[in-house]
Amino acid sequence: MIIKGHCVKKGTAEGEAVVISTPFSFVGDLDIATGDGNFLHELAGQNIAGKILVFPNGRGTTSAALAGYYVKLLGKLPAGMICRTTDPVVALNAIMNDFPVIDRTDVDPVTAIKTGDYIKMNANDGVIEVIPKV
Repeated sequence: MIIKGHCVKKGTAEGEAVVISTPFSFVGDLDIATGDGNFLHELAGQNIAGKILVFPNGRGTTSAALAGYYVKLLGKLPAGMICRTTDPVVALNAIMNDFPVIDRTDVDPVTAIKTGDYIKMNANDGVIEVIPKV
């Protein structure tokens, strides 16, 4: 399946999808040292390091950009992000920490993509290739 969207931060990435239906923030939703989801968040039991995080939108504070920087320093950043709409904090994180982000897709990414699907994203062109998990 090919999904088209809007480039927020240029770049390419590929990896396994981790899909959540709730907003995401680097502050409080993630163990910065491990990349594991907080036990109180929908990400509990999942790790986003090197994966493509798919979520509806960001939430939280501007300090999330600094938290994202620490996640980057510890090597636990997602390879890329796909969301319905990008808030300024997610955009700042992407720019500051250099990972691609696509939003405003032609189909809802949260329902079209499943956790475990393999994603090839080219944010330069706003194209997402989804290879379903078998």
